[in-house]
Amino acid sequence: MNKILYDTHLHTEISTDSKTPIRAQIEQAIELGLAGICITDHMDYGFPKEEYPHSVSDPFVFDVDNYFQELTSVQKEYSSAIDVRIGIECGLQVYPDIVRYNENLCSQYPFDQIIGSIHLVEKKDPYYPTYWKEVSVKDGIKKYFETTLENISIFSDFDTLGHLDYIVRYAPDTSEYIPEDYFDIIDEILKIIIDKNIALEVNTSALKTTYGIINPHPDILRKYRELGGELITIGSDAHEPRYLAFGFDILTNLLTDIGFSSYVTFKNRQATVHHLF
Repeated sequence: MNKILYDTHLHTEISTDSKTPIRAQIEQAIELGLAGICITDHMDYGFPKEEYPHSVSDPFVFDVDNYFQELTSVQKEYSSAIDVRIGIECGLQVYPDIVRYNENLCSQYPFDQIIGSIHLVEKKDPYYPTYWKEVSVKDGIKKYFETTLENISIFSDFDTLGHLDYIVRYAPDTSEYIPEDYFDIIDEILKIIIDKNIALEVNTSALKTTYGIINPHPDILRKYRELGGELITIGSDAHEPRYLAFGFDILTNLLTDIGFSSYVTFKNRQATVHHLF
């Protein structure tokens, strides 16, 4: 039996890169028998227009007041069927104006959970092949980890660090990725989040790709445990209902083999522990 009953990273049509109605995600979660979900739509201030050509301006910025109004309504509507929580995926960048925007966003609204994620490296999105034309796979990945370390050293008002090695999903040759090659940087990242009581997200989205491995790589999760890390959140990063809770059925054994006995969810930004067995 799958013991993971909460998906705490998913997107709806409020995120620019999703067309899924909010209720469609909720209905799918109920169909799957989940106890709860946290909707975490993208807020990426300063995302360069040229890096998301499908949008005219501010590709990943939305009206947060309307977001809360709409999600609070569906929360009440489905309260007897499922626990719907209001979160956000906050795109981190090191530039002072964006740091201030994120500080205001995270302090002024009553989110249940905030995911801190890095989607850009020096204003370039590794999702697109143009990023990789300028760097080798190894250097491109190293730069991503360096950017992550710099970001969380500057700003850390979030609850879980999203998809730590996200960049590998889009590398031209994923076979070149050996997590141990970057442990000098990764160790520093993990030590910071452990010290700040920030969880590490286990993200299953890449299981549906040719890469086929969770983010972060199991070797990074082992390193996190070795360093004393205990707090993990679990999310599918689903932009469509069919990918909600994707791969959760294999996670319990994987995580317990690494040494985890539980995962956490956040409500009012306070952690609740859920046991894996």
